Amino acid sequence: MSNDIDVRPPDTRAVRRRVTLADRIGMSLIIWSRRTHHVRPSVDHATRQRLDRERRERELELLVQSAAMRMWR
Repeated sequence: MSNDIDVRPPDTRAVRRRVTLADRIGMSLIIWSRRTHHVRPSVDHATRQRLDRERRERELELLVQSAAMRMWR
C-alpha cells in the first residue's frame, strides 16, 4: 500500500535567482577580455628589448629556484 507522498514527482519548478552586481561585472569582464583585437598595438624597439630582458630574468630566476629545490631535496 503506497501513499501519495511516496509517488509524487519531485518539485521541478526552478527557483528564480536574481543576478547580482558581481555576476554582471564578472560577465562584463569576461566578454571584454575575449573581444577580438583587430589592430595590434605598436611596440617600439626599446620596449621590446625591456620586455625580452624581463622575460629572460624571470626564466633565469625560475631555473635558479628549481635547481635550489632539487638540491634541497
